[in-house]
Amino acid sequence: MNLFGFTIERKADLGIDEVIRRLEAAYETAAGVVVTPENCEEAPTVQAIVNAISMNIVTLPVHVVRKGVASNGREEKEPLPNHPVAKLLAKPNGWQTSADYMGDMASVLVRFGSYYALKSRGVTGPIRSLIPMHPSNVQLEQDDNFNVTARVTSSSGGQRTYPIEQLHHVRGRSRNFLEGDSPVWKARDAIALEIAAQRYGASFFGNGAMPGLVFKPQGRMDQPQRDLFMASVQMFANVGKRFKAMLLPAGIEMADPVKMENDKAQFLETRKLQRSVIAGAWGVPPHLVGDLERGTFSNIEHQSQEFHQKVMLPYIDMIERAMERDLLTADDRAQGVVIRFNMDASLRADFKSRQEGLRIQREAGVISPNDWREREGMNPIEPEDGGDSYWQQGPSGQTGNPTGNANDDPAPEL
Repeated sequence: MNLFGFTIERKADLGIDEVIRRLEAAYETAAGVVVTPENCEEAPTVQAIVNAISMNIVTLPVHVVRKGVASNGREEKEPLPNHPVAKLLAKPNGWQTSADYMGDMASVLVRFGSYYALKSRGVTGPIRSLIPMHPSNVQLEQDDNFNVTARVTSSSGGQRTYPIEQLHHVRGRSRNFLEGDSPVWKARDAIALEIAAQRYGASFFGNGAMPGLVFKPQGRMDQPQRDLFMASVQMFANVGKRFKAMLLPAGIEMADPVKMENDKAQFLETRKLQRSVIAGAWGVPPHLVGDLERGTFSNIEHQSQEFHQKVMLPYIDMIERAMERDLLTADDRAQGVVIRFNMDASLRADFKSRQEGLRIQREAGVISPNDWREREGMNPIEPEDGGDSYWQQGPSGQTGNPTGNANDDPAPEL
């Protein structure tokens, strides 16, 4: 069997409980916590990272376009909404929407470092559906001729071998040049420490590790007296009414409450440090994992831009390239067909900043009114009303015209 990228040979004389016990012992960290890509989201920081990346990818529209060269020599892109791959990505299979599929793919890719889907076809024709496969059930193998095959283990324990061309495979960096490396394995000690601190805190407060009341008897109490007194205290505590007086027996006085000093155990500092260390393993800025200790309006905005440039863009790029390799045909690629995520939705600034940026492009002659309206989700206006016109006179006074003839009158400013 294959588990988390490792091949496990199960002996006949070992029961399933013994196999699980040995696996847990193999995956146990120095903190005494078993960490795998499956349970890593028990760490709140890892959960925040997975949510931040996967939810961003869910919001991005994906398009199939054909790149070409216009008559003026500039590159142009023609949307292909009726392309078979565009229809496939809009409905990957019979039980997942496109948002479900993209979110699940991103979550698996972030945790395991690889994502696999079986390309299911009909008798003839294009790919009909993409069937996600758990990375733990897929093992890639390469023969002496460098041919790669995938050995897939089903839930029933059976195995089947597929040529790699029959799979859609997205991966990050790899040490064996085949399967992506999971960031969880690289940072598992840091993740384990956060999980251990989380469990310790829950156990500490849940079990009432700190006594709320401490009594100090002035004399000696025998066991029956102690039992009777504690029973009365427990009965008083279970009444559930606040600000109710309690009369202590003679010879017993209230001691000073025990103070909980987290700083001595470095509990809070440990939580903060692990949050920063784990976020750094994925390159995610601190504010996205809840660390606002040094956050300001300006640096959070800058960190958000870095998140999209240094975290989101690499993931999107590897997904786009894998889709183009696995889903497009050789004829598609020869014709310049590509798959692109539209990051405008993710990079959109606040309304005022967005409008100022569009105004600059409009005044520079880069976009038309209809281009502007399209980016804002509004319907176009008729060309005769100036919807497709471009400014020929910029804000600094320069003039120009579509033909480039200096003797012609400049086009009127719109």
